[in-house]
Amino acid sequence: MDLSSWFEFTMYDAVFLVVVLGFFFYWLTRSEQPLPAPPKELAPLPMSDMTVEELRKYDGVKNEHILFGLNGTIYDVTRGKGFYGPGKAYGTLAGHDATRALGTMDQNAVSSEWDDHTGISADEQETANEWETQFKFKYLTVGRLVKNSSEKADYGNRKSFVRGAESLDSIINGGDEGTKKDN
Repeated sequence: MDLSSWFEFTMYDAVFLVVVLGFFFYWLTRSEQPLPAPPKELAPLPMSDMTVEELRKYDGVKNEHILFGLNGTIYDVTRGKGFYGPGKAYGTLAGHDATRALGTMDQNAVSSEWDDHTGISADEQETANEWETQFKFKYLTVGRLVKNSSEKADYGNRKSFVRGAESLDSIINGGDEGTKKDN
């Protein structure tokens, strides 16, 4: 075997060498593209009970925060704006009590008025409860949805939080964490 056959330079070798050198040159001279800025993180809202009228302004349009009520609790779902933002799959729920809509799986069932949830079947309530189980571990709890302002609790300076299994009532009634307003 002749060693010169090992070192033959063919047309294919030349093309391969040009391609490799081209990629190497490109890699050396490419300009670094700046990464897009991460989305702006909004500060958590202070804990606050709200009426339906107050909740309506948190629809992602009038206010950057996106809130909705579920089973009497208000959740800040802003970080899920890809689902709950304006024009998105569940965008009609933003700024409303979503209990009936999520329980019936019908977004047209969302109401702009106070809803005491009468007429919801046991299965529909169970569906709403399943949604809430997910939300309380994933999204910030802002407060309670109340019928009128006299029912609001005083949370002091406490910020909204992911409550997990913690009961909102225990926060309202527990020690100096928050007390019910006397009106």
